[in-house]
Amino acid sequence: MRKKRLIFTFLTVAWISATVSWGLYFRLDGDRLWLEAEHTPLSEVLEQFGQMGVEVKLDPSIQTSISASIYGQHVDEALESILKNSDYQLTWKLLRGPLGRVPKLKEIQVFHPGKPAAAKQIPHKLPNFVVSRGVSGNAPEHVKDELLVTVRPGTSYAQFQRLLDQIGGMLVDGDAVTGVYLLRFPGGTNVEALLAQILRNSLIANAELNYIARLPEGIPTPTRLPVIPPVVPPADGAVPVAVLDSGLDPKIGFGPLLAGNWDAVSPERPLTGSAGHGTQMALLASGLLAPDGMLSADQVPVVSVRAFDEEGKTSNFAIFQALAYAAKSGAKVVNMSWGSPTDSEFMRSAIQVAARQGLVLVAAAGNEPTGKPVYPAAYPDVLAVGAILADGQAWPKSNHGDFVDVSAYGTATFPIGHNGPAGAYVGTSISSAAVAHALAQYFNLHPKATPNAALAQLKKSLSPAPPGGYGAGVLDAAALTRFLAP
Repeated sequence: MRKKRLIFTFLTVAWISATVSWGLYFRLDGDRLWLEAEHTPLSEVLEQFGQMGVEVKLDPSIQTSISASIYGQHVDEALESILKNSDYQLTWKLLRGPLGRVPKLKEIQVFHPGKPAAAKQIPHKLPNFVVSRGVSGNAPEHVKDELLVTVRPGTSYAQFQRLLDQIGGMLVDGDAVTGVYLLRFPGGTNVEALLAQILRNSLIANAELNYIARLPEGIPTPTRLPVIPPVVPPADGAVPVAVLDSGLDPKIGFGPLLAGNWDAVSPERPLTGSAGHGTQMALLASGLLAPDGMLSADQVPVVSVRAFDEEGKTSNFAIFQALAYAAKSGAKVVNMSWGSPTDSEFMRSAIQVAARQGLVLVAAAGNEPTGKPVYPAAYPDVLAVGAILADGQAWPKSNHGDFVDVSAYGTATFPIGHNGPAGAYVGTSISSAAVAHALAQYFNLHPKATPNAALAQLKKSLSPAPPGGYGAGVLDAAALTRFLAP
């Protein structure tokens, strides 16, 4: 008899999806599997599991092909029937959310009998957010073929599955903190029309497109590169600042200052950050570098959350999960040096939840001087930050308006570039990270301070702002000294 082992852990989300590739049909629905394959290499079948977020390991010497017609069979039984000469091991998560418990396959290993150590990780393509502007071409940017929904209290998973069967949807994931579920539909679905349809369904509390946000473009100016100071190990119990961005470049050594890291786009992979923007912001938020015009700062631990793909795109749902990780990491300040012109009720709700959890949320006001709100900066629970230059004048491209709360220095010189070479950069991203670092320093000096107390002291300490909608004041060098005074 073939040996197999089922391992269960517990989380708070749910997963279901389907794909068709090269004549292969694959759908994973909780613990049920649909598979149509004809002489398909086993590695290609297993790769479909990988694309659904399952960690896959296979002994490279297993070169078998699969021919199968499986319809809604339990995954364990299905694998038993197709892996006739191989052993396998499954690891499961029992996921909890508004729809109740739903099983999710976490890992699958396939190997020759008695040789599990020979199974090696199968690499799969990193997911990107495929952007759509809707049928008309002028809708807000959103992820193609996806919707976000919340269900009414009392809705069961069985009821929801029947609805998905009716509309052809697939439950991809769920965020237990906000109660939002991510649905995916076959390619080419008119999700805008479907959105109007399901909003009328008695099971659905609310629904939205899965809106896209983008990192700002880099604005480099070649100059002499800075020298990163030595890392000072943080004191026990030091409060970190979380940076929701594009990850970290492993060449930049944060050492013991890296208090946590997670990839919200590809959770199974090690944290990286080829885009550069996330590394730049982490350097500022941690205090390893300071903006031009600001005094060298004390270092604080940093939690890096990769929420953007290699093309600088993210979705609302990825941000929900990034915020949840930041809240669990022990951070008290979250920096979001990016934004979108699209308002979202679900994002507003996620921000409110994060604020109720005690997080101080800081975001960039934007690098286009439109005077129009940019989100999440414009939400009431977020500190919106504009940019000034080192001479105290407003940066001409900084956004402004009633939603801007404060401004700070927006130029800095980095040893790593973003969409350009290393050197000097300018933008509200920089000013946002500078304010986030100042708040993190304050919480480390005053660990019992409440978010409201910290924000009140910050605003009390500010220097006068330039006229024209740049907030209640400027966090310049003098204001920072006042803010952090004993």
